[in-house]
Amino acid sequence: MVKPLSFLKSKKWLLCTGIYLGCSMAPAFPPMAFANGERSEKPQQTKKTVRGKVLDENGEGLPGATVSIQSSGIGVATGLNGEFSLEASGSDIIVFKFIGYQDVTRPASALFGKEFSIRLEPEAKLLKDVVVTGFQEVDRKLFTGAAAFVSMKDVKIEGVPDASRMLEGRVAGVSVDNVSGSFGTAPRILIRGNASLNGSNKPLWVVDGVVVEDIVEVSSDDLSSGDARTLISSSIAGLNPDDIASFEVLKDASATALYGARAMNGVIAVTTKRGKSGRTSVNYSGSYSLRRRPHYGQFNIMNSQQEMSVYRDLVNKGWIDATTAARAKNFGVVGKMYDLIAKKQIPWDYDGLGNNDFLRQYEGANTDWFDLLFKDSFTQQHSVSLTSGNEKSRYYVSLGYLNDNGQTVADEVERYTLSTRADFNVTDKFDVGINLTGSIRDQKAPGTTSREFNAIDGTFTREFDINPLGYALNTARSMRPYDSDGELEYFRRNYAPFNIINELNNNYLGIDVMDLSLQADLKYAITDNLKISSTLQYRRAATRREHRIKDKSNQAEAYRANSTQIISDANQYLFTDPDKPNTNPQSILPSGGFYNLSENILDSYYVRNLISWDPKIGDAHEFAILAGQEIRLANRQESGFDGWGFQYERGGVVVTNPQAIRANVLNGNDYFDMREFRDRFMGLFFSAGYTFRQKYMLNFTTRYDGSNQLGKTNKSRFFPTWNVSGAWNISEEGFMESVDWIDRLKVKATYGLSGSMGPLTAAELDTRGVVPQRPTIGDRETVLAIQNLANEDLTWEKLNEFNAGVEFDLFQGRIGGGVEFYQRRSHDLIGYVETSGIGGQGNKLGNRFDMDSHGIELTLNATPLEIGDFSWATSVTWGYNKNEITSLDLAPTIASAVKAEGDAMLGKARRGLYSVRYAGLNNQGIPTFYGAEGKVVQEIYLQDRIDEFQELTYEGSVDPIANGGWVNSFRYGRFSLMVNITYRYGNKIRLNDLYPRSFDDFSALPKEFADRWALPGDEAVTDIPAIVDRRTDLNIGNAGVNPFQLYNKSDIRVADGSFVRLKNVTVSYTLSPALLERLGLRTGKISLQGNNLALLYSDDKLNGQDPEFFNSGGVALPVPTMYTMSVNFGF
Repeated sequence: MVKPLSFLKSKKWLLCTGIYLGCSMAPAFPPMAFANGERSEKPQQTKKTVRGKVLDENGEGLPGATVSIQSSGIGVATGLNGEFSLEASGSDIIVFKFIGYQDVTRPASALFGKEFSIRLEPEAKLLKDVVVTGFQEVDRKLFTGAAAFVSMKDVKIEGVPDASRMLEGRVAGVSVDNVSGSFGTAPRILIRGNASLNGSNKPLWVVDGVVVEDIVEVSSDDLSSGDARTLISSSIAGLNPDDIASFEVLKDASATALYGARAMNGVIAVTTKRGKSGRTSVNYSGSYSLRRRPHYGQFNIMNSQQEMSVYRDLVNKGWIDATTAARAKNFGVVGKMYDLIAKKQIPWDYDGLGNNDFLRQYEGANTDWFDLLFKDSFTQQHSVSLTSGNEKSRYYVSLGYLNDNGQTVADEVERYTLSTRADFNVTDKFDVGINLTGSIRDQKAPGTTSREFNAIDGTFTREFDINPLGYALNTARSMRPYDSDGELEYFRRNYAPFNIINELNNNYLGIDVMDLSLQADLKYAITDNLKISSTLQYRRAATRREHRIKDKSNQAEAYRANSTQIISDANQYLFTDPDKPNTNPQSILPSGGFYNLSENILDSYYVRNLISWDPKIGDAHEFAILAGQEIRLANRQESGFDGWGFQYERGGVVVTNPQAIRANVLNGNDYFDMREFRDRFMGLFFSAGYTFRQKYMLNFTTRYDGSNQLGKTNKSRFFPTWNVSGAWNISEEGFMESVDWIDRLKVKATYGLSGSMGPLTAAELDTRGVVPQRPTIGDRETVLAIQNLANEDLTWEKLNEFNAGVEFDLFQGRIGGGVEFYQRRSHDLIGYVETSGIGGQGNKLGNRFDMDSHGIELTLNATPLEIGDFSWATSVTWGYNKNEITSLDLAPTIASAVKAEGDAMLGKARRGLYSVRYAGLNNQGIPTFYGAEGKVVQEIYLQDRIDEFQELTYEGSVDPIANGGWVNSFRYGRFSLMVNITYRYGNKIRLNDLYPRSFDDFSALPKEFADRWALPGDEAVTDIPAIVDRRTDLNIGNAGVNPFQLYNKSDIRVADGSFVRLKNVTVSYTLSPALLERLGLRTGKISLQGNNLALLYSDDKLNGQDPEFFNSGGVALPVPTMYTMSVNFGF
């Protein structure tokens, strides 16, 4: 039956896709002609038949596509194989349309007399023309904020399972630091730098319109800590990159306005793939990656022969002898020799260090710890997806599998993912979308404890650290993993026998993660321009971390190391009964090991309701009005216990010494813990936009948010945000018609207020039960100790931002890009301030700090060359950001200021690096420094609080002030080549410590020691301090002021953090139609890719230290060089 066009227009929403790119003007039904039902008054022209096929992007026929005449709307729908036949006159323009594809127009005169095919491109190609904020989809041409579109096709790095790492160098103003290569650890991502002082500066992740809640709170600064919690810090670690269609990075207050008080740090909106109408298609993607192990040629570490020469010096200067070896916490080859001599297992030679024959077998060991602990590992990823649909329903189903056998002998990962999406046109006015996603992860990692900051010397420490990279870098190469009989060889660590292979086999983490979400999107069109919609989601995420510390592990053995009275007295892991202070320390773990369990459960509920009205007045005036509300409930539960006396070797019997529980209580440690968090959040929002002739755009957005995470008062818990923005499409003006080389030119500006909840805080008084030490048992009782004072007036952190920008396209799209300038003022930032002390604490959290920042962003895309089958496209991004603390009530200590992670100080960067001022070596080879008023000193007290820059020098920001990328893509025929280079500059890096707190023969030695001071006068030719004798060391330094420790924190141990990195290179080949036909495939592509290939430039002072990676131990591992082969086949 022939329907008039007016009827079809009333039904057009049936063919709208999930992304607003315009709608097909006719439903997809079997081939039939239709007309507009109106009588033409124009003279009839001679008509001819146009025949052809409509194909998809893979060359397959598209059934149900619309082929129509533009002026009249008369048209047909294509048949099962995409074929059509249509009568048209020579002056007609023919329009080809299909749901989810870009429209194509052709003059009929060019199509007469021949059969032809028209290939339509999918809507993914059109996403770049629409800003997807998560709440709404806005024509990019009319958008007034700062946003950047990134297609997954353009940035996908095969073999990398976490999509968040793929944004590095792709978006101006977005910094991506790969602080750890361990799976599950998020990269440190900053959008326009830091906005908070102590809170998280991580962006808000949004997937298909819903904010992704973090399972655990890990701030952007703590991502580099190496603690076990970082393994579940990535918001999208459970999302298969093959299921992602695109990213939209929302950067300024206008772009993020609808997210209100949660969007101060920017938003990354992820759009996942959906089903398409047409034939059922199956796609397979597989990648196979090889990761190369590190090697000693990359680092500045002595070999075993060089180490032995230093050991002789250490023996001669009293650092290592029979006495120190007997009480040493750690020892290597020389200490072991003295221990065996004391046990009379080997003789004493009086013409050498002790027993030269014993030492000689280790001098040539030159153990390659990298070869032993790392491996050339393989990772494989597989994804199978199915898409299908018709005009009433569309489906997408995907299954993914990742197997990573680990870059070390201590880690491995398996991950399974599921993504399903079903979209239904229930009626002419009602659409429903159902989305079910899930992931399961099983991971193994080296056992670790959390690091702690040592305020004495300004360093982080971690007990029982067995991180493979840290061990390889910091362990003497003269030590052997196996003895001459092929058995594991043990040395001493933590007063107990130690072998790294034994330890990794008996001390490890097991991580299980389950993440499941169900989402429903409901849309109802009251009229063509008045619509309501609802989004509902339930998500449950559960993680389980088991730390198994078995009976034979060094960590367990350390708690019962009492083989001699000397060790018993020195071992801090033994327990001295406070009621019997004169008795010998005793073991509270006489047998068995530890079983430590940590669990995190997240249940989140999300409801959002929207009403949108888009009226038009004539052709000149367009309005876009949006109002809505959202409610978010997140229930988090953290629980765990530390199990003592688990008998792994005896069938799992638990034998707990009661003194272990007592020791934990006396030390203020809970042997079990369970905490629940109830996060309640609501928001009301309104947005109004006006466009005049698509030239002038004005927009206003306001939002009112409330949260129970802050103070008690309404003023504290509720917070209004707002934004005003405007834009001018200059290229739409009449006076630009003659400027044919400018395709698009738009200027825009915005100003607004956004906010954040800041660091995790408590409105109520936070107390904990403790048992204080008192002389007699009868006087002891449990008391409540204040952990945090009440913060009834603690409120939101706030950010005022101004943004101005220019967007352009030139020379028919050959050149495009934009420039953005912004100024930001963060105020009411949360941090510690001094109190009177009356409440029981000297410091209290308060909204007392301010910070200013500004920046410039540049994006430039160009296609310099297109000749025949060859093309070259290039893209450059550059982002500059500088911040300054403008209000700070509590200055840090010197120890905090000199740490490698940096600290905040008034008038300087939020993460500024500070150093002791090195003044040279004295005539004994001892480092000296400039103290207050320029006086040369050997001692500076690191516990002093900094009020003036009298003793330290400001090096610069730890965070780069500029970063970006340069991507070049070349195509020739079916071959393509992509080269991605990333860079950053303007930051400083603290070099790894050169001098240990105390010398031993367990630790590796840097090659710089070969140039150390040896004789008076050497201070004129070297800056490497001497190894002084043990007595001198005790006389010249106290805790926190030792000059050798100050040397590690001095300005001579600082390097430039700038680098240029060849990030990845990809070569691809698309299979020819003839080959596809022979193989029975619809599509096919094969790619070879190298990732993290080389540092093209970095400071020579780094000596192999990666400028991105903090060697913090724990579970942190470097990002390795990786080579990947990938295939993609469609059926």
